[in-house]
Amino acid sequence: MGYIESLHEIGVEKSKGMPDESFRIRGLWRTDLLFRPNPEERTFNYTFLIIQTVGEGACYCSTIPQLIEGFHLLGKDARTIEHKHRCFEVAALDALFSAFEKHPDETKTMTGSSAEKALWRSHIVVDEVMRLLELKGARPGRVVNVGVIGNIIKMLNERGVEVVGTDEDPVLVGAEVGGVPIFGEERTIEYVEECDVAVMTGMIISTDTMEDIFEAARRGGTKLIMFCETGANLCEEYVKMGIDSAIAEPFPFYIFGGTTRIDVYRKK
Repeated sequence: MGYIESLHEIGVEKSKGMPDESFRIRGLWRTDLLFRPNPEERTFNYTFLIIQTVGEGACYCSTIPQLIEGFHLLGKDARTIEHKHRCFEVAALDALFSAFEKHPDETKTMTGSSAEKALWRSHIVVDEVMRLLELKGARPGRVVNVGVIGNIIKMLNERGVEVVGTDEDPVLVGAEVGGVPIFGEERTIEYVEECDVAVMTGMIISTDTMEDIFEAARRGGTKLIMFCETGANLCEEYVKMGIDSAIAEPFPFYIFGGTTRIDVYRKK
């Protein structure tokens, strides 16, 4: 059984005794974005899907079909739907978990512009990396950033950490970001197994790479950090599954002005 199937079973079990209306799908949004928060960062070119029950579930995907593909989901119970497209499946799963009470180890909020919050968010991730390196006794340590975030790489470099990046973006592969070499996604498993800490986005659940990455981390004794807009409501379950630190950023994301909340979950 894969992680999505396991999480779905957990969600169904947790929902017992709760009103069905808490899981009714009320809305869907599909957003195409181009976003570059500051000069150190690349231009993010993504599409994300939002599915709403009592809260919002999100999934970033490289390709998302037209929203009409999800028309039949409106009014359905998020616990029972099946969909041929992974992005709809993940967003619905995330929306299912939005109904449950959360117990983060730490909650942070910031009100400001998207540029200000981009740096704030990266600092939160980097602080978690440094905490795990300290726990492992691996300072300054070696870190792989799976799905390159320029601000994170720059901040880790400034703290003396050896960093390498992997990504599927052909514009980045073979280039350098802040002096750090960026390799293709085919090198991800190799570097996850070799490094002290691996930092990755929640998109690994939608790209079918989660199981391979988790297994590589187990082989190498690598600490794992996920920062999640995709599947933000799943972060409490991720740490129960073995992730060392899961950083949840529920919708609305930092790319919008206003107030953003980030919840940090840590493996006990």
